[in-house]
Amino acid sequence: MDFDFDFDFDFDGTSKKALAIRVRMREKHPMTILPCLVALLWTQPAPDPGPGLPRRPYVQHVTPEGLSLLWQTQRPETCDVRLRSLTTRDTWERTSGPAQHHEVRFEGLVPSARYEYTVSTAAGTFRATVRTAPATGSAEPFTFLVYGDTRNGHGVHRALAQVMAFDDADFVIHTGDFVSDGQRHDKWNLFLEYSWPLMRRMPLYPTLGNHENAFGDGLDLYRRNFEVPDDGPFPEMVYAFTWGNSRFFVLDTNQAFSGAPQTSWLRTQLAEAALDPRIRHLFVSLHQSAYTSGPHGPQQDLLDSGLVDDLRHHGVLMTFSAHDHFYERGRVDGLHYVITAGGGAPIYAIKTHQPHSLVTETVHHYCRLRVEGDLVELTAVRLDGSLLDSLVLRRAPGPSEGSGPRHVVVREHRATGRETPAAFVAPPGPPPPTLPWQDDAPRSGVDAPRSRNPLFGAALVLGGAAVALLFLALRRRRRS
Repeated sequence: MDFDFDFDFDFDGTSKKALAIRVRMREKHPMTILPCLVALLWTQPAPDPGPGLPRRPYVQHVTPEGLSLLWQTQRPETCDVRLRSLTTRDTWERTSGPAQHHEVRFEGLVPSARYEYTVSTAAGTFRATVRTAPATGSAEPFTFLVYGDTRNGHGVHRALAQVMAFDDADFVIHTGDFVSDGQRHDKWNLFLEYSWPLMRRMPLYPTLGNHENAFGDGLDLYRRNFEVPDDGPFPEMVYAFTWGNSRFFVLDTNQAFSGAPQTSWLRTQLAEAALDPRIRHLFVSLHQSAYTSGPHGPQQDLLDSGLVDDLRHHGVLMTFSAHDHFYERGRVDGLHYVITAGGGAPIYAIKTHQPHSLVTETVHHYCRLRVEGDLVELTAVRLDGSLLDSLVLRRAPGPSEGSGPRHVVVREHRATGRETPAAFVAPPGPPPPTLPWQDDAPRSGVDAPRSRNPLFGAALVLGGAAVALLFLALRRRRRS
C-alpha cells in the first residue's frame, strides 16, 4: 500500500519550502503509519514572520475593476509596487510612501482576470497573484470561505488558515472577534501573520465582533488593517459588496438595531437588491446571531427591531455569525442561519438545543460556499479536513419580494455530532486558563511564533518509521 504526503507551504512569498515523503507499506494496517503521521504534523514549520515587516502585503477590497494592497514596514520608507496582467501585457506601477502604513489602490482592471503584484521594500520583495471579481450579475461560479472567533487561538488559527489556503476560493468572510483585544497592535499583527496564506491572494471581508473594542484606538486599528466599501452609515463597520450574482451585507452587532441607522440602511439595501434581476442570492454577516443554542443566547435587539422579518421578506438566503464558539446550522421559517465560530478561540458547549437547530458540533472548523448560478452549496469542514455538514440550495423561480422563502433544499447531509465534553466549556464570564497552543504572550522578548529545529523533526520522522517497521516485524514474527 502506498501513502503519499505532500505538504507545500509558501511562507515568504518568493520561495517555496516543500516537504514530500512517500511511505511504501505492504501491510494494510493503519497503526503502522500513525507514528509517521504524528511526526510529520509535529515537524510542520511555523510561519516565518518575514524579514522586518510587521505586516506583509495582502489583498483587500477586490471589485470587478479594482483591488487594494496593504502592508506595513518597520520604519517610514518608500516602496515600489507593480501590477501585471497575466492575460495581457498591461502593467501598472505605483510608489507608496515615505510611510510605515501603506495602502495602494489599482483601478481600470478587467473582471474575472488574474494579476500578479510585486511589492518591493527594504526588507525584501513580495509577489503573489490575485483574481478580480466577476462582473455584477455574472453567472460565473465562485467560492468563498467563512470562519470566525480566531482571537488568541494562534495554533488552531495557523493550522486552519493553511488548510483553507488549499481551497481555490475567491474571498473570505470573517465573522468577528479576530483578536482578544482590538486595541493592541501586536494582536492584530499576529492575526494578519497567521491569515497571510489566505490574504496574500484573496480579500478578507471583516465583521466587527465585541473583542475588536471598536472605539478609540481599537477602531483606528481596525480601519487601518482593512479596506472595505465605504457605503454604510458607519464607515467600514457596516457595508455591502457584490460578487457576481450575489449581494453581501455586513452589520455591526455592537451598535443598536431598534430605530437605528444601520437598520434603516439595510432595509433600503434589501429592497433595492430584491428588485435587481442581476442579484440571485442575498447573504448577511453579523457577529451575534438572532438564533443560537449556545450560552450567549440570541441577539435580542436584532429580534425586537423586526429586522429578521425583513430578511425573510426580501428573501435573504443565509446569515453568518460567531460569538458562541462552535458550529451550528438551523432554519427558521425559511431563513437559514450558520454560526461559524471555530477559528481558534476556546470551544463552548451547547447550552440548549433549540427546535430550529438542525446541526450542532463543538469543534474548530470553517465553512466553504460554492455559488453556481441558482445553486448554493454549503460545506462545513473540521480542522482535520473531515466533513462536518453540507447543504445544497436552489433559488426557486418566480417573484421574490414579499413571497417568503425563495430557496429550496436540494440535498442535505447532517453529520453525527461529536460534542466536546462539558469539562472543556468556556462559558461567558472569566476566560479559561490559556492552553499552550493558545499562548500569545511574548516569547523570549519577541511576540512571534516559535519555530522547530529541523534536525529534531528529522529525528522524529526516522523514529516514527522505525516504530512502524518494528510493528510490522513483530506481526510477521507472530504469524510465523
